[in-house]
Amino acid sequence: MRVKLLPSNCSDPARLQPLTTFLVNDTLAIDAGSLGYALGLDQQRLIRRVIVTHSHSDHTASLPIFIAEVFPFLQEPVTVYATQEVITSLREHVFNDLIWPDFHNIQLLSGNGPGLQYIEIKTGVPFEADSLRITPVWTNHVVPTVGLAVEEDHAAVIFTSDTYHTNDIWELANRLERLKAIFVDVSYPNEMESLAAVSKHLTPRALDEELRKLTRAVPVFAVHLKPQFRSKVIEQLEQLNRPNVSVAEIGHEYVW
Repeated sequence: MRVKLLPSNCSDPARLQPLTTFLVNDTLAIDAGSLGYALGLDQQRLIRRVIVTHSHSDHTASLPIFIAEVFPFLQEPVTVYATQEVITSLREHVFNDLIWPDFHNIQLLSGNGPGLQYIEIKTGVPFEADSLRITPVWTNHVVPTVGLAVEEDHAAVIFTSDTYHTNDIWELANRLERLKAIFVDVSYPNEMESLAAVSKHLTPRALDEELRKLTRAVPVFAVHLKPQFRSKVIEQLEQLNRPNVSVAEIGHEYVW
C-alpha cells in the first residue's frame, strides 16, 4: 500500500498544511482539500474515487475544481463516497449550480452517465473501492466525521480524520492484524487546549492520552498541524518521548 499526504500550500514554506488530501495507490483520494491542484494533470486523470470524511472546507475545497478539470476525459463518473450527512452538504452547499455546477446532473461527453455520483457509506460497514477494503467509524468532531481503516492483503492503515478524544477508531485499530501506520489529527499546541476542545481537535498532550488506548506498536504520523502553530506542535510532540510518533512528511510516499 502506498500513501501520500498531498501538498496544500501554494507558497513557501511548502511544508505547511492548511488543506487535507491523502492519495492511496495513485488512484484513491481521501478528502479533497488540495486534490484539485496538488497533482499534475496526468495524475489527476488516474483518480476516479474520492472518500470525503466530513464536510469542512479544508477537506472539500478543491473537489469541484478537480471534477471540472478531469470531466472532459472521464469515461465513467467520479464517485464520491461519504455519509449521508456529507452528501447532503455537498449537494446543498457546493454542487448546487450557484457555488459550482451540479456535475451530478451533467452528462459525460462519453455518454456514460453523469460526471459525479455519490455512494453513501455507513459507519461500521466495510465497503470496497479500488481493490481496497475500507471501514468507516465515527470520530469526535464538530460535524459528522468518519475515520477510516484502509486495508489490502498485506497492510492496513488508519486515518482518524479530524477528531478530539474518541474511542471507536482506536478499537478498530487494535483489531487490525496487518496495521502498519496511523495518521492522526494533531492541530493545536497544548497551550490552546480550550480551542482544541471546542473545535474538536487533538493537541500533543491529548494525543498522548489517546495513544494509551492503542495496544499495537505502530508508527503514528501527526497531520493537520495548523500552519501558525506547526513549530510548537512539533516541539511538543518530540517532548512526548514516544519513538513511534512523528510528523507526516508532506509529499512523501509511505510504502508498506
